[in-house]
Amino acid sequence: MQIKDIFLKDIFRPINGVVKADQMDESIVWQELDEYVVTKELDQRFRKFLDTYFASFDDPEDLVLFGRIGVWVSGFFGSGKSHFIKILSYILDNKKAFSPENKIIKEAVSFFEDKIKDPMMLADIKRTGRNDTGVILFNIYSKKYY
Repeated sequence: MQIKDIFLKDIFRPINGVVKADQMDESIVWQELDEYVVTKELDQRFRKFLDTYFASFDDPEDLVLFGRIGVWVSGFFGSGKSHFIKILSYILDNKKAFSPENKIIKEAVSFFEDKIKDPMMLADIKRTGRNDTGVILFNIYSKKYY
């Protein structure tokens, strides 16, 4: 047996080493959603975000709360900030992903049915996909300002 035989996926496939906001090729979006691993730490971060996000939907008359929704993501270089934000944008937008390999179309939230063990958290992710949320994803460092 060789090491490559213990992996579910082909280890010689193209793997995107750096996640970039403007990379929206169908195969990249599919691979990012399909292969995303929700660790215990990420689970906590998703929960914290979703609690705040839904607070504004649950009380839409509270303009103070609604006007204070914002996210600040910080961490060391290479810690997965861009990946987390990009996956979060897919969930909020419930982006449809297309697999060029097997011609399947899936909504972003459906990729998490096997990744999230907590049924309440999974319900919240599915609820997110039903909300009408516009997402603008960009890399601020790639824009020129004059």
